[in-house]
Formats: sequence, structure tokens, C-alpha cells
Amino acid sequence: MATLTYAIVTPSYWRDIDRCALLLESAARYVPRDVRHYVVVARRDVALFEPLRNDRWDMIIVEDILPRWLFRVPALRWFWISLKTLPVRNWILQQIVKLSVPGVVSEDVLLYADSDMFFIRPYDPRDYERDGLVPLFAETGQKGLIPSNDIWERAAARLLGIPSEKDFDINYVGQLVCWRRANAIAMLKWVEQVTGRPWQQSIAALSAFSEYILYGVFVDRICGKESGHWSDPVIRNVNYWGMSPLDIAGLESLRSLRQDYHHSAMVSSKSGTKVEAIRQVFSMT
Repeated sequence: MATLTYAIVTPSYWRDIDRCALLLESAARYVPRDVRHYVVVARRDVALFEPLRNDRWDMIIVEDILPRWLFRVPALRWFWISLKTLPVRNWILQQIVKLSVPGVVSEDVLLYADSDMFFIRPYDPRDYERDGLVPLFAETGQKGLIPSNDIWERAAARLLGIPSEKDFDINYVGQLVCWRRANAIAMLKWVEQVTGRPWQQSIAALSAFSEYILYGVFVDRICGKESGHWSDPVIRNVNYWGMSPLDIAGLESLRSLRQDYHHSAMVSSKSGTKVEAIRQVFSMT
């Protein structure tokens, strides 16, 4: 059985640089050196991230992996200009970026980690392999609990040319989401065959879309037993999704939720929680 290679992929930007620095430091502390880390940033942010550079991670520049018909105009904060569709919202653009990464790296398995998460215990992705299969986060029983899930599933089904599931109840969206690179590349080729145009163009035209739902639906309904995944329903992160900042007491309460199976934590950047406080409470100073 071939040994799989792994890499962490983190899209980030100037506003999250302190959080990204915390993630990089925690990965250097807790993740094996042979798990490469890619940080994906826009060209305008390169100089800001350069001081964080070390031999544990590489930088991927957003503009280098997008088609030329997608570009940024500095005066527009919330959109990218598209010569083939209507302007593309940052949220959709970020997902196109994530989907572009498998085409420019070589590792077998990609672990998508947003810059507001960080590791709190030793983590080796190989510990989660089962006879060569890698985990795919799939939380069932979610019907009606995540309002956007049905919309995202319908968008994925259209892109893949398959029927939508009326009783869709799976959530594939989480922290440290695991993709097999070969699956992701095959999925994008499949989308192009179904839509008859470049996959970036098909996704750029959408107003609602989830890259994690697209991958999960492709793996479960099209790849099936050949996906190279096993279904993992366990949330292995301690998460705070709130929109208000946590103080020291709030962070200590979050930390107290840790279980042995939790390898990381996430404090949403949208909460405005101070990174210095996170460092203090989680002993990352």
C-alpha cells in the first residue's frame, strides 16, 4: 500500500494575519514536519506575510492560480471582476481559490484549515487512516439545522448533473476538511463535462455555493466505494462560531470543552476575539 503524502491548505488575507501566524506556529509545534503547509494569499498581501516565512510552509499567490478573466479592481472591496460572468463575490472567489489548489500542488491529501483555527494537541493525519482510506467529515442528521445546506446541495447536484436529494441531511462543512487531490481534480473535470465550460466559469456564475458540499456529494454519490475515504461524523475541533468577542473567562470555558479526540480549536475571526487572549488561554505564547 502506497504511503500517502499530506499538506495543509490555508487561504488567508491581511485582516487575519495574526490568526494565521497563530495557526502556523501551532502547526510547527504539533504537526509532523513532513506535512507541508500552503498559505494562499492575494498578491497585495504577499509583503505582509513574508515576515512569517520559514521552512515549514510555502506561499501560493491567488492571482497565479486563477484564470486571467478573473481579476481584482482595487476600488471594489467585495467583488472581483469577471469577463465571463457577473462580478464575483469574495465568498465565491475564495471557494474557487480553494478548488484551484489541487491543480498546483503534488501532495495526495489536502487538509483545508481556515486561518482562525489552530492546533492544541499533537496531530498526525496518518493516525486517522483506515486501510489506506482517509476521513471525510460527514455529519448526518442535519436536515433543517443548516438553512443553506439544501441550497448548496442543489447547486452541487446541478454542477454534477445528478438529481438533488429531497431529504439531504449531511453536513460536509467543518474545520480541517480532508480532500484527496485526485478526487478534487476528477470532480472539476466532471463539472466541465456536465456544464460544457470551464469549471471556474460555472462556479463564478453562482450566488450560493459550497466547495465542501460539492466535494462531499461527488465523493459519496459518484465515487462511492472508490473514493478512498471513510465517513467520519466526529467533530474533532473545539469551535466558537459566535459573533461577539470572548474574554479570558469565555476562552477558558471554551478550552474546558476539550476532549481527547479534539486536536484543534477555532475561534471565529468574525467574533473579534483578541489573538493575544487566545494565545494566553491556550498556552500559545
